[in-house]
Amino acid sequence: MDARLLDVVIGLAAFIVLVILLAVLPMALPAAIAYLAAIVGFITFLSGAGYLVNDKIT
Repeated sequence: MDARLLDVVIGLAAFIVLVILLAVLPMALPAAIAYLAAIVGFITFLSGAGYLVNDKIT
């Protein structure tokens, strides 16, 4: 798969994960902690996906 297309797909998937985390986590945790956890989850998702893409490309 083309690296640019893969980056776009990962970006869209990460955005969807962020929206889901922002919608679900405040129901289970206090708001401030939930938003921080959603941001950390988003960063973790992007980091993991970037690592896998870099591993496949090289």
